[in-house]
Amino acid sequence: MSNIKNNEIDFYIDDHAVLFGLIAKFSEEILGDKGLETCGEGVIIMARERGLRSAKRCLENGDELTIKNYLCYAELFDSEGWNKVEINAYAPMYQTSTIRCGWYDTWKKYGFEKYSPIYCAGIDKNILYGFNPQLQLEMDKVLADGDTCCNFKWINCSFDDKAEFDAIMEKRTRNLSNITKKFLYQAGHLLSTLQRTIYLDHGLIAGNTIIDNSLEAYAEIFSKEKADLIRIEAKKNFMIV
Repeated sequence: MSNIKNNEIDFYIDDHAVLFGLIAKFSEEILGDKGLETCGEGVIIMARERGLRSAKRCLENGDELTIKNYLCYAELFDSEGWNKVEINAYAPMYQTSTIRCGWYDTWKKYGFEKYSPIYCAGIDKNILYGFNPQLQLEMDKVLADGDTCCNFKWINCSFDDKAEFDAIMEKRTRNLSNITKKFLYQAGHLLSTLQRTIYLDHGLIAGNTIIDNSLEAYAEIFSKEKADLIRIEAKKNFMIV
């Protein structure tokens, strides 16, 4: 299956989620629990690198690395509305709940739900850490852990009112093309970080076997063309903004 949009092959949340699920699956089959631990390490690296890229963009624009600017400079954009987020409070602490998640829904659809806690445990807090290690996020509910939503408590972040929040989101919208990256890029980054981590922990032979098997299985679900594009994308330097 190959999605075409504006004469380009289109990648989205499902590509990213399935790729992670497959790499986790083959890591477990070949390396057992140690393979899954390595996948968790890779997610942390990916998350921190993504946050660091956002931090670079923020500073280049003359903005400070505050938690409000983190919300503005977040690199992912769900243009299709696969996620549903509710704002629970603007003050005294900004709090949100993700009640529908495109990644979690995809993992359930393709049978990778068991691997979702590995990804979810490492992603959000470490993106924020990569942006600025002094910022903090607490999560007391997570969909992957069987809860009804993912609850985000943004420590030391509050808004005077909805208008202040909307102003930040308007700034984000105006600069969206310079802030966000497409899902082919994100899938390439995922492959790059997990591949590097598997190589370092378990060597080339195990790493090549896991990655090759994962991309072959991905090609069967989507297309060989898309799998090849992700493999090429993974060769980029993801620390360059």
